[in-house]
Amino acid sequence: MEARRATPSPAGPTASHNSPALQDRVDPQSRLPVRVGPTASRDSPALQGLSSIAKNRAAYQVEPEEEQKLQFPNICDDPLAKSGVPEDQRDPYLFPWLVNLFYEDRWRLEDDPVKARAQRLRRQAKIDIRDPDPDTANFPNSAFTLPKGRLYIENSPVGLYGKSSNQPRVYQWEFLIRYGLTDNLEFRIFSNGLTAQGYPKRTTGFSPLAFDFKMHFSEENTKYHIPAMGVEIYLLTPFGSPAFNAGTQPSMNLLFDQSLPLDIGFEYNLGISGVRNALGLIHYQFTFQWAFQREVVKDFDIFVQGFYNEAALPRVIAFRRLSALSVQHLISQATIPSINVVGVGGIRTINDRLAVFGSYSFGTTGASPRHIALLGFAVAF
Repeated sequence: MEARRATPSPAGPTASHNSPALQDRVDPQSRLPVRVGPTASRDSPALQGLSSIAKNRAAYQVEPEEEQKLQFPNICDDPLAKSGVPEDQRDPYLFPWLVNLFYEDRWRLEDDPVKARAQRLRRQAKIDIRDPDPDTANFPNSAFTLPKGRLYIENSPVGLYGKSSNQPRVYQWEFLIRYGLTDNLEFRIFSNGLTAQGYPKRTTGFSPLAFDFKMHFSEENTKYHIPAMGVEIYLLTPFGSPAFNAGTQPSMNLLFDQSLPLDIGFEYNLGISGVRNALGLIHYQFTFQWAFQREVVKDFDIFVQGFYNEAALPRVIAFRRLSALSVQHLISQATIPSINVVGVGGIRTINDRLAVFGSYSFGTTGASPRHIALLGFAVAF
């Protein structure tokens, strides 16, 4: 059947947040209409109390006339009660309460499998850079992945890193390429890109590539205050200019997103990062990244952010290498000095495909860059 454009309601609950008119089409298998694009208004009562990031995500998974579907089940409910299988023929779960706490996708809360499939495909059918936000806008990475088949290109042409106690100032043009292999698995390539290191010896080249996978585990369970969860594993390679080669270093981060009161989003990562120490050996350090984010006006969010030892991506790898002066001092311990950075920033969504962001941060330890100024943009395809 030929696609037709629905007439948008001027003030009904189907109005999306700064999105074009919704479009109805017919699913070829079920022969039922499927709505493309967000269905729930971000002012919907079902979305109140969520952060701006969570609202953007839930808008694709809540039917206006069935907003109660957003609710998670009680911990004591039978997870198989709506399976359609008679009770005497079910094989019960060993830990039924645990099944009710974690859902990898909100569409799994839908009883009707046809509607559940439509909710899943709706997110794939419409490009929206709000879900998820660009990862390089702030220091932590979100627990959310791109829809299957979608692509983000994120880059920061302005990346200014002030000098530290053992490293000169650095300029970097970092980039991140993200592709949704599945709805919950993302392949990524990151690099600090074109890099120029200043006095006393000016060095210019291309920073090494990092190959990265991110997996989304579960959605935020607002009933029991359980954050959305994911994991990211990347491998920093020597594929770059020899002057910036830091060896082959694996790292892993656990990713969390949680809605706080006053519509504040709390994004934080815990992980282990590999760093080559003064003896040329890989030394593993604990890393922590965090950000508090809130929407102040439509499509404009501000955030406070920081990280300990390393950002979620290897942005300050140049500052982890020890200078000749510090090698002799640390060679007996073979340790790496700690880095701590805090700052502020903002992200502005221009339209469904484009977002711009910037931040300014400063270091609080001697080994930290004195300041970090970033300005970049992201494009969705």
